[in-house]
Amino acid sequence: MPGKVYLVGAGPGTPDLLTQRATRLLQEAEVVLYDRLLDPGMLEGLSARLIDVGKSAGRHKMTQDEINSLLVELGREHRVVRLKGGDPYVFGRGGEEALALLEAGIPFQVVPGVTSAVAVPELAGIPVTHRGVSASFTVVTGHEEPGKDRNLDWSTLARLGGTLVVLMGVSRLEENVSALLEGGKDRGTPAALVERGGWPEQRTVAGTLGDIVARAKEAGVKPPAILVVGDVVGLEKDLGPRRLAIFRTDNQMAESAAMAESLGFEPVQAPAISLEPLPLPEDLTDRIARADCVVFTSSNGVEAALAKPDLARALSSKTVAAIGPMTARALEDRGVAVSVLPEEYSSLGLVQALAGFDRVLLLRSAQGSVSLSSGLQEKGVVVDDVPIYQISGSGDVRLDRLIRRARSVEVFAFTSGSTSRYLIKRAREMGQEEELRSALAAGMVVAIGPPTRTELERLGVRVDIMPERYTFQEMLKAARDALNRRRL
Repeated sequence: MPGKVYLVGAGPGTPDLLTQRATRLLQEAEVVLYDRLLDPGMLEGLSARLIDVGKSAGRHKMTQDEINSLLVELGREHRVVRLKGGDPYVFGRGGEEALALLEAGIPFQVVPGVTSAVAVPELAGIPVTHRGVSASFTVVTGHEEPGKDRNLDWSTLARLGGTLVVLMGVSRLEENVSALLEGGKDRGTPAALVERGGWPEQRTVAGTLGDIVARAKEAGVKPPAILVVGDVVGLEKDLGPRRLAIFRTDNQMAESAAMAESLGFEPVQAPAISLEPLPLPEDLTDRIARADCVVFTSSNGVEAALAKPDLARALSSKTVAAIGPMTARALEDRGVAVSVLPEEYSSLGLVQALAGFDRVLLLRSAQGSVSLSSGLQEKGVVVDDVPIYQISGSGDVRLDRLIRRARSVEVFAFTSGSTSRYLIKRAREMGQEEELRSALAAGMVVAIGPPTRTELERLGVRVDIMPERYTFQEMLKAARDALNRRRL
Protein backbone atom coordinates (compact mmCIF):
# COMPACT_ATOMS: atom_id res chain seq x y z
CA MET A 1 0.00 0.00 0.00
CA PRO A 2 1.24 3.54 -0.71
CA GLY A 3 2.15 5.69 2.26
CA LYS A 4 -0.07 8.31 3.86
CA VAL A 5 0.35 10.91 6.58
CA TYR A 6 -2.27 11.78 9.18
CA LEU A 7 -1.95 15.14 10.94
CA VAL A 8 -3.66 14.25 14.21
CA GLY A 9 -4.67 16.53 17.07
CA ALA A 10 -3.94 15.03 20.49
CA GLY A 11 -6.16 17.37 22.49
CA PRO A 12 -5.09 19.36 25.55
CA GLY A 13 -3.70 16.78 27.96
CA THR A 14 -4.61 13.31 29.15
CA PRO A 15 -5.03 10.36 26.75
CA ASP A 16 -8.76 10.07 27.41
CA LEU A 17 -9.20 13.44 25.64
CA LEU A 18 -8.02 11.91 22.35
CA THR A 19 -10.78 11.44 19.79
CA GLN A 20 -11.79 7.89 18.92
CA ARG A 21 -10.43 8.38 15.43
CA ALA A 22 -7.06 9.57 16.74
CA THR A 23 -6.83 6.51 18.98
CA ARG A 24 -7.59 4.16 16.09
CA LEU A 25 -5.04 5.80 13.78
CA LEU A 26 -2.33 5.58 16.44
CA GLN A 27 -2.99 1.86 16.83
CA GLU A 28 -2.76 1.35 13.06
CA ALA A 29 0.29 3.58 12.45
CA GLU A 30 3.69 2.31 11.35
CA VAL A 31 5.48 5.51 12.41
CA VAL A 32 4.45 8.21 14.91
CA LEU A 33 6.15 11.63 15.03
CA TYR A 34 5.12 13.29 18.28
CA ASP A 35 5.44 16.63 20.03
CA ARG A 36 7.17 17.33 23.35
CA LEU A 37 4.13 18.30 25.42
CA LEU A 38 2.19 15.06 25.13
CA ASP A 39 1.19 12.60 27.81
CA PRO A 40 3.41 9.48 27.43
CA GLY A 41 0.29 7.39 28.01
CA MET A 42 -0.85 8.22 24.47
CA LEU A 43 2.08 6.23 23.10
CA GLU A 44 1.91 3.21 25.41
CA GLY A 45 1.32 -0.14 23.74
CA LEU A 46 1.78 1.13 20.18
CA SER A 47 3.58 -1.10 17.69
CA ALA A 48 4.72 1.91 15.63
CA ARG A 49 8.21 3.35 15.44
CA LEU A 50 8.18 6.41 17.70
CA ILE A 51 10.11 9.56 16.80
CA ASP A 52 10.32 12.52 19.20
CA VAL A 53 10.41 15.74 17.17
CA GLY A 54 9.37 17.93 20.09
CA LYS A 55 10.20 21.61 20.22
CA SER A 56 10.28 24.01 23.14
CA ALA A 57 11.42 27.58 23.49
CA GLY A 58 15.09 27.71 22.45
CA ARG A 59 15.44 23.90 22.29
CA HIS A 60 14.60 22.19 19.01
CA LYS A 61 15.31 18.53 18.39
CA MET A 62 14.41 19.25 14.79
CA THR A 63 13.68 22.45 12.91
CA GLN A 64 10.31 22.74 11.24
CA ASP A 65 11.94 22.26 7.82
CA GLU A 66 13.56 19.04 9.06
CA ILE A 67 10.21 17.78 10.37
CA ASN A 68 8.58 18.58 7.01
CA SER A 69 11.32 16.67 5.16
CA LEU A 70 11.02 13.67 7.48
CA LEU A 71 7.25 13.55 6.97
CA VAL A 72 7.73 13.58 3.21
CA GLU A 73 10.40 10.86 3.36
CA LEU A 74 8.44 8.54 5.65
CA GLY A 75 5.09 9.32 4.05
CA ARG A 76 6.15 7.87 0.69
CA GLU A 77 6.04 4.28 1.97
CA HIS A 78 4.59 4.27 5.49
CA ARG A 79 1.39 4.95 7.34
CA VAL A 80 2.50 7.92 9.44
CA VAL A 81 0.76 9.75 12.29
CA ARG A 82 2.03 13.24 13.06
CA LEU A 83 0.68 13.66 16.60
CA LYS A 84 0.38 17.29 17.67
CA GLY A 85 -0.89 18.82 20.91
CA GLY A 86 -4.33 20.41 20.76
CA ASP A 87 -5.50 20.85 17.17
CA PRO A 88 -3.03 20.59 14.25
CA TYR A 89 -4.08 23.87 12.68
CA VAL A 90 -4.30 26.08 15.80
CA PHE A 91 -0.77 27.47 16.28
CA GLY A 92 0.48 23.96 15.61
CA ARG A 93 2.31 24.47 12.28
CA GLY A 94 0.01 21.81 10.83
CA GLY A 95 -0.78 23.93 7.82
CA GLU A 96 2.92 24.20 6.95
CA GLU A 97 3.31 20.42 7.20
CA ALA A 98 0.23 19.90 5.05
CA LEU A 99 1.59 22.23 2.34
CA ALA A 100 4.94 20.43 2.36
CA LEU A 101 3.17 17.09 1.89
CA LEU A 102 0.95 18.52 -0.85
CA GLU A 103 3.96 19.89 -2.74
CA ALA A 104 5.68 16.49 -2.54
CA GLY A 105 2.56 14.64 -3.67
CA ILE A 106 2.18 12.71 -0.41
CA PRO A 107 -1.43 11.84 0.51
CA PHE A 108 -2.44 13.31 3.87
CA GLN A 109 -5.46 13.81 6.03
CA VAL A 110 -6.15 16.13 8.96
CA VAL A 111 -7.79 14.74 12.10
CA PRO A 112 -9.00 17.61 14.31
CA GLY A 113 -8.19 17.63 18.01
CA VAL A 114 -9.79 19.41 20.93
CA THR A 115 -8.02 22.77 20.90
CA SER A 116 -6.47 23.92 24.15
CA ALA A 117 -7.68 27.45 23.39
CA VAL A 118 -11.17 26.41 24.46
CA ALA A 119 -10.58 23.20 26.42
CA VAL A 120 -7.97 24.40 28.91
CA PRO A 121 -9.98 27.39 30.18
CA GLU A 122 -13.03 25.13 30.24
CA LEU A 123 -11.27 22.50 32.34
CA ALA A 124 -10.34 25.28 34.77
CA GLY A 125 -13.98 26.38 35.09
CA ILE A 126 -13.68 29.33 32.70
CA PRO A 127 -16.08 29.22 29.74
CA VAL A 128 -14.69 31.41 26.95
CA THR A 129 -18.23 32.63 26.24
CA HIS A 130 -21.11 33.01 28.68
CA ARG A 131 -24.49 34.65 28.21
CA GLY A 132 -24.51 38.13 29.67
CA VAL A 133 -20.74 38.08 30.23
CA SER A 134 -18.97 37.45 26.91
CA ALA A 135 -20.39 36.82 23.44
CA SER A 136 -17.05 36.38 21.64
CA PHE A 137 -13.48 35.25 22.14
CA THR A 138 -10.17 35.94 20.43
CA VAL A 139 -7.25 33.50 20.35
CA VAL A 140 -3.67 34.66 19.83
CA THR A 141 -0.19 33.30 20.43
CA GLY A 142 1.70 34.68 23.39
CA HIS A 143 5.09 34.86 21.73
CA GLU A 144 6.07 35.99 18.28
CA GLU A 145 8.92 34.32 16.46
CA PRO A 146 11.85 36.50 15.31
CA GLY A 147 11.65 37.59 11.68
CA LYS A 148 7.88 37.59 11.33
CA ASP A 149 6.63 40.21 8.89
CA ARG A 150 3.71 41.28 11.05
CA ASN A 151 3.47 41.40 14.83
CA LEU A 152 0.28 41.30 16.86
CA ASP A 153 -1.36 44.66 17.39
CA TRP A 154 -1.86 44.51 21.16
CA SER A 155 -3.49 47.94 21.26
CA THR A 156 -6.23 46.63 18.95
CA LEU A 157 -6.59 43.51 21.07
CA ALA A 158 -6.96 45.73 24.15
CA ARG A 159 -9.95 47.47 22.58
CA LEU A 160 -11.76 44.27 21.59
CA GLY A 161 -14.63 43.10 23.72
CA GLY A 162 -15.20 39.54 24.85
CA THR A 163 -12.58 37.07 26.04
CA LEU A 164 -8.92 37.06 25.05
CA VAL A 165 -7.13 33.69 25.12
CA VAL A 166 -3.35 33.85 24.84
CA LEU A 167 -1.74 30.49 24.06
CA MET A 168 1.85 29.96 25.18
CA GLY A 169 1.18 32.82 27.56
CA VAL A 170 4.11 32.64 29.99
CA SER A 171 7.35 33.47 28.19
CA ARG A 172 6.30 37.03 27.31
CA LEU A 173 3.64 37.48 29.97
CA GLU A 174 4.96 40.74 31.38
CA GLU A 175 5.43 42.33 27.94
CA ASN A 176 2.02 41.23 26.68
CA VAL A 177 0.17 42.38 29.79
CA SER A 178 1.96 45.71 29.64
CA ALA A 179 0.94 46.08 25.98
CA LEU A 180 -2.71 45.41 26.84
CA LEU A 181 -2.62 47.98 29.65
CA GLU A 182 -0.91 50.54 27.43
CA GLY A 183 -3.58 49.88 24.81
CA GLY A 184 -6.27 50.93 27.26
CA LYS A 185 -7.31 47.69 28.96
CA ASP A 186 -8.44 48.31 32.53
CA ARG A 187 -6.07 47.08 35.26
CA GLY A 188 -9.04 45.56 37.07
CA THR A 189 -9.93 43.26 34.16
CA PRO A 190 -10.03 39.67 35.49
CA ALA A 191 -7.16 37.51 34.26
CA ALA A 192 -6.02 33.94 34.92
CA LEU A 193 -3.16 31.66 33.99
CA VAL A 194 -4.01 27.98 33.58
CA GLU A 195 -0.85 25.90 33.91
CA ARG A 196 -0.56 22.39 32.41
CA GLY A 197 -4.21 22.33 31.45
CA GLY A 198 -5.69 18.86 31.07
CA TRP A 199 -2.87 17.23 33.09
CA PRO A 200 -3.21 15.84 36.63
CA GLU A 201 -1.16 18.73 38.02
CA GLN A 202 -3.26 21.44 36.33
CA ARG A 203 -3.61 24.58 38.41
CA THR A 204 -5.06 28.07 38.00
CA VAL A 205 -3.59 31.36 39.19
CA ALA A 206 -6.26 34.06 39.00
CA GLY A 207 -6.16 37.80 39.53
CA THR A 208 -6.44 40.91 37.38
CA LEU A 209 -4.34 42.43 34.63
CA GLY A 210 -2.91 44.70 37.30
CA ASP A 211 -1.49 41.88 39.42
CA ILE A 212 -1.40 38.69 37.30
CA VAL A 213 2.32 39.09 36.49
CA ALA A 214 3.22 39.35 40.19
CA ARG A 215 0.90 36.46 41.07
CA ALA A 216 2.44 34.28 38.37
CA LYS A 217 5.96 35.01 39.64
CA GLU A 218 4.95 34.30 43.25
CA ALA A 219 3.32 31.00 42.26
CA GLY A 220 6.24 30.00 40.01
CA VAL A 221 4.06 29.41 36.95
CA LYS A 222 5.96 27.69 34.14
CA PRO A 223 5.10 26.71 30.55
CA PRO A 224 2.88 25.36 29.25
CA ALA A 225 0.26 27.82 30.43
CA ILE A 226 -2.58 29.77 28.86
CA LEU A 227 -3.56 33.32 29.76
CA VAL A 228 -7.27 34.15 29.79
CA VAL A 229 -8.39 37.77 30.04
CA GLY A 230 -11.98 38.90 30.51
CA ASP A 231 -14.96 38.87 32.84
CA VAL A 232 -15.52 35.13 32.28
CA VAL A 233 -12.53 34.51 34.57
CA GLY A 234 -14.82 35.43 37.47
CA LEU A 235 -16.82 32.24 36.88
CA GLU A 236 -13.81 30.12 37.88
CA LYS A 237 -14.57 30.40 41.60
CA ASP A 238 -17.94 28.66 41.02
CA LEU A 239 -17.22 26.44 38.02
CA GLY A 240 -13.62 25.46 38.72
CA PRO A 241 -12.81 21.79 39.36
CA ARG A 242 -13.04 20.56 42.92
CA ARG A 243 -9.65 18.91 43.15
CA LEU A 244 -9.42 16.45 46.01
CA ALA A 245 -6.20 14.74 47.08
CA ILE A 246 -6.44 11.09 48.13
CA PHE A 247 -3.53 9.61 50.10
CA ARG A 248 -4.68 6.00 50.49
CA THR A 249 -2.64 2.98 49.47
CA ASP A 250 -2.38 2.20 45.78
CA ASN A 251 -4.55 -0.93 46.02
CA GLN A 252 -7.44 1.23 47.34
CA MET A 253 -6.94 4.10 44.94
CA ALA A 254 -9.05 3.12 41.92
CA GLU A 255 -12.19 2.54 43.96
CA SER A 256 -11.59 5.67 46.05
CA ALA A 257 -11.03 7.84 42.98
CA ALA A 258 -14.19 6.50 41.33
CA MET A 259 -16.20 7.32 44.45
CA ALA A 260 -14.75 10.84 44.53
CA GLU A 261 -15.63 11.38 40.87
CA SER A 262 -19.21 10.19 41.47
CA LEU A 263 -19.60 12.94 44.08
CA GLY A 264 -18.34 15.68 41.79
CA PHE A 265 -14.65 15.82 42.70
CA GLU A 266 -11.62 15.67 40.45
CA PRO A 267 -9.45 13.16 42.32
CA VAL A 268 -5.71 13.65 42.62
CA GLN A 269 -4.19 10.25 43.33
CA ALA A 270 -1.21 10.57 45.67
CA PRO A 271 -0.55 7.37 47.67
CA ALA A 272 1.34 8.43 50.81
CA ILE A 273 1.85 4.98 52.33
CA SER A 274 2.53 1.44 51.22
CA LEU A 275 1.95 -1.82 53.06
CA GLU A 276 4.33 -4.67 53.59
CA PRO A 277 2.76 -7.96 54.71
CA LEU A 278 4.47 -9.51 57.73
CA PRO A 279 4.98 -13.26 58.17
CA LEU A 280 1.90 -14.77 59.80
CA PRO A 281 2.52 -16.69 63.04
CA GLU A 282 2.75 -20.44 62.49
CA ASP A 283 0.20 -20.99 65.28
CA LEU A 284 -2.28 -18.40 63.95
CA THR A 285 -4.98 -21.01 63.32
CA ASP A 286 -4.70 -22.14 66.95
CA ARG A 287 -4.88 -18.55 68.17
CA ILE A 288 -8.02 -18.02 66.09
CA ALA A 289 -9.53 -21.13 67.69
CA ARG A 290 -8.81 -19.80 71.21
CA ALA A 291 -10.37 -16.39 70.56
CA ASP A 292 -14.02 -15.56 71.21
CA CYS A 293 -13.90 -12.91 68.48
CA VAL A 294 -11.45 -12.14 65.65
CA VAL A 295 -11.19 -8.44 64.81
CA PHE A 296 -10.15 -6.72 61.57
CA THR A 297 -9.56 -2.97 61.54
CA SER A 298 -9.00 -2.39 57.80
CA SER A 299 -9.56 -3.95 54.39
CA ASN A 300 -5.77 -3.98 54.03
CA GLY A 301 -5.60 -6.29 57.04
CA VAL A 302 -8.19 -8.55 55.46
CA GLU A 303 -6.10 -8.77 52.29
CA ALA A 304 -2.90 -9.52 54.21
CA ALA A 305 -4.45 -12.17 56.48
CA LEU A 306 -6.53 -14.02 53.91
CA ALA A 307 -3.57 -14.40 51.60
CA LYS A 308 -3.14 -17.59 53.65
CA PRO A 309 -5.59 -20.03 51.98
CA ASP A 310 -6.75 -21.95 55.07
CA LEU A 311 -7.49 -18.86 57.16
CA ALA A 312 -10.97 -18.30 55.71
CA ARG A 313 -11.92 -21.85 56.79
CA ALA A 314 -10.60 -21.22 60.28
CA LEU A 315 -12.71 -18.04 60.51
CA SER A 316 -15.90 -19.69 59.24
CA SER A 317 -16.88 -20.94 62.72
CA LYS A 318 -15.77 -17.83 64.62
CA THR A 319 -17.40 -14.56 65.55
CA VAL A 320 -15.74 -11.94 63.35
CA ALA A 321 -15.78 -8.17 63.90
CA ALA A 322 -14.99 -5.40 61.38
CA ILE A 323 -14.32 -1.76 62.19
CA GLY A 324 -16.55 -0.49 59.38
CA PRO A 325 -18.51 -1.30 56.21
CA MET A 326 -15.50 -1.36 53.85
CA THR A 327 -13.66 -3.85 56.03
CA ALA A 328 -16.84 -5.92 56.40
CA ARG A 329 -17.32 -5.98 52.65
CA ALA A 330 -13.72 -7.10 52.10
CA LEU A 331 -14.32 -10.02 54.47
CA GLU A 332 -17.66 -10.98 52.97
CA ASP A 333 -16.21 -10.82 49.45
CA ARG A 334 -13.80 -13.55 50.62
CA GLY A 335 -16.55 -15.68 52.11
CA VAL A 336 -16.14 -14.63 55.75
CA ALA A 337 -19.33 -13.60 57.55
CA VAL A 338 -19.19 -10.54 59.82
CA SER A 339 -21.13 -10.74 63.08
CA VAL A 340 -20.01 -7.55 64.83
CA LEU A 341 -20.05 -4.06 63.32
CA PRO A 342 -19.83 -1.18 65.80
CA GLU A 343 -22.26 1.73 65.73
CA GLU A 344 -19.30 4.12 65.57
CA TYR A 345 -16.72 3.08 62.97
CA SER A 346 -13.66 3.69 65.12
CA SER A 347 -11.39 2.12 67.73
CA LEU A 348 -13.66 3.51 70.45
CA GLY A 349 -16.67 1.99 68.71
CA LEU A 350 -14.95 -1.39 68.62
CA VAL A 351 -14.10 -1.17 72.33
CA GLN A 352 -17.77 -0.59 73.12
CA ALA A 353 -18.94 -3.36 70.79
CA LEU A 354 -16.44 -5.97 72.06
CA ALA A 355 -16.64 -5.23 75.80
CA GLY A 356 -18.69 -8.37 76.45
CA PHE A 357 -16.14 -10.83 75.08
CA ASP A 358 -13.55 -12.63 77.21
CA ARG A 359 -10.78 -12.99 74.60
CA VAL A 360 -10.30 -11.22 71.27
CA LEU A 361 -7.71 -11.56 68.53
CA LEU A 362 -6.70 -8.39 66.70
CA LEU A 363 -5.33 -8.88 63.16
CA ARG A 364 -4.07 -5.47 62.08
CA SER A 365 -1.22 -3.09 61.31
CA ALA A 366 1.97 -3.06 63.34
CA GLN A 367 1.27 0.66 63.78
CA GLY A 368 -2.33 0.10 64.91
CA SER A 369 -4.00 2.36 67.44
CA VAL A 370 -2.86 1.73 71.03
CA SER A 371 -6.25 2.97 72.25
CA LEU A 372 -7.98 -0.13 70.86
CA SER A 373 -5.92 -2.70 72.75
CA SER A 374 -5.68 -0.61 75.94
CA GLY A 375 -9.39 0.21 75.84
CA LEU A 376 -10.32 -3.47 75.58
CA GLN A 377 -7.96 -4.41 78.41
CA GLU A 378 -9.54 -1.76 80.63
CA LYS A 379 -12.86 -3.53 79.97
CA GLY A 380 -11.33 -6.80 81.24
CA VAL A 381 -10.90 -8.33 77.78
CA VAL A 382 -7.83 -10.50 77.12
CA VAL A 383 -6.25 -9.15 73.92
CA ASP A 384 -4.07 -11.11 71.50
CA ASP A 385 -2.67 -8.38 69.22
CA VAL A 386 -1.08 -9.80 66.05
CA PRO A 387 0.57 -7.42 63.54
CA ILE A 388 0.09 -8.81 60.04
CA TYR A 389 1.42 -5.87 57.99
CA GLN A 390 3.47 -2.74 58.51
CA ILE A 391 3.20 0.73 57.01
CA SER A 392 5.96 2.72 55.34
CA GLY A 393 6.24 5.71 53.03
CA SER A 394 5.06 4.96 49.51
CA GLY A 395 7.96 6.46 47.54
CA ASP A 396 5.33 7.09 44.85
CA VAL A 397 6.12 9.77 42.26
CA ARG A 398 2.46 10.83 42.37
CA LEU A 399 2.90 11.91 45.98
CA ASP A 400 5.97 13.96 45.05
CA ARG A 401 4.01 15.58 42.22
CA LEU A 402 1.16 16.43 44.61
CA ILE A 403 3.56 18.01 47.09
CA ARG A 404 5.06 20.22 44.37
CA ARG A 405 1.60 21.26 43.15
CA ALA A 406 -0.30 21.25 46.44
CA ARG A 407 -1.64 24.75 45.81
CA SER A 408 -3.71 23.35 42.95
CA VAL A 409 -5.71 21.18 45.39
CA GLU A 410 -8.84 22.43 47.12
CA VAL A 411 -9.56 19.48 49.44
CA PHE A 412 -7.08 17.21 51.25
CA ALA A 413 -8.75 13.95 52.34
CA PHE A 414 -6.96 12.00 55.08
CA THR A 415 -8.07 8.48 55.95
CA SER A 416 -5.46 7.66 58.61
CA GLY A 417 -2.88 9.27 60.81
CA SER A 418 -0.13 7.46 58.92
CA THR A 419 -1.04 9.16 55.64
CA SER A 420 -0.64 12.56 57.27
CA ARG A 421 2.66 11.64 58.94
CA TYR A 422 4.24 10.32 55.76
CA LEU A 423 2.96 13.25 53.69
CA ILE A 424 4.62 15.78 56.01
CA LYS A 425 7.75 13.62 56.25
CA ARG A 426 8.11 13.37 52.48
CA ALA A 427 7.54 17.11 52.02
CA ARG A 428 10.29 17.78 54.56
CA GLU A 429 12.66 15.46 52.69
CA MET A 430 11.92 17.33 49.46
CA GLY A 431 12.44 20.74 51.08
CA GLN A 432 8.76 21.53 50.41
CA GLU A 433 7.31 21.39 53.92
CA GLU A 434 6.64 25.11 54.22
CA GLU A 435 4.92 25.22 50.82
CA LEU A 436 2.83 22.14 51.67
CA ARG A 437 1.72 23.57 55.01
CA SER A 438 0.75 26.80 53.26
CA ALA A 439 -1.39 24.81 50.79
CA LEU A 440 -3.03 22.83 53.61
CA ALA A 441 -3.84 26.09 55.41
CA ALA A 442 -5.36 27.59 52.26
CA GLY A 443 -7.36 24.48 51.36
CA MET A 444 -9.93 22.32 53.14
CA VAL A 445 -8.58 19.48 55.31
CA VAL A 446 -10.89 16.56 55.96
CA ALA A 447 -10.24 13.76 58.48
CA ILE A 448 -12.13 10.46 58.37
CA GLY A 449 -12.36 10.12 62.16
CA PRO A 450 -11.04 11.15 65.60
CA PRO A 451 -7.65 9.35 65.51
CA THR A 452 -6.84 10.89 62.13
CA ARG A 453 -7.96 14.32 63.31
CA THR A 454 -5.85 13.99 66.47
CA GLU A 455 -2.75 13.07 64.47
CA LEU A 456 -3.24 15.93 62.02
CA GLU A 457 -3.62 18.40 64.88
CA ARG A 458 -0.51 16.95 66.55
CA LEU A 459 1.32 17.70 63.31
CA GLY A 460 0.07 21.27 63.39
CA VAL A 461 -2.50 20.89 60.60
CA ARG A 462 -5.93 22.46 61.07
CA VAL A 463 -8.83 20.06 60.44
CA ASP A 464 -11.91 21.64 58.87
CA ILE A 465 -14.29 18.71 58.46
CA MET A 466 -14.89 15.34 60.09
CA PRO A 467 -18.00 13.32 59.14
CA GLU A 468 -20.49 12.04 61.70
CA ARG A 469 -20.02 8.50 60.38
CA TYR A 470 -16.40 7.56 59.85
CA THR A 471 -16.36 6.19 56.31
CA PHE A 472 -14.62 7.40 53.18
CA GLN A 473 -17.92 8.00 51.42
CA GLU A 474 -19.35 10.03 54.31
CA MET A 475 -16.12 12.03 54.46
CA LEU A 476 -16.45 12.93 50.79
CA LYS A 477 -20.09 13.88 51.22
CA ALA A 478 -19.23 16.14 54.16
CA ALA A 479 -16.53 17.84 52.08
CA ARG A 480 -18.89 18.28 49.14
CA ASP A 481 -21.59 19.84 51.33
CA ALA A 482 -19.07 22.18 52.94
CA LEU A 483 -17.80 23.31 49.54
CA ASN A 484 -21.35 23.91 48.34
CA ARG A 485 -21.96 26.16 51.34
CA ARG A 486 -18.64 27.96 50.80
CA ARG A 487 -19.36 28.64 47.12
CA LEU A 488 -22.89 29.94 47.62
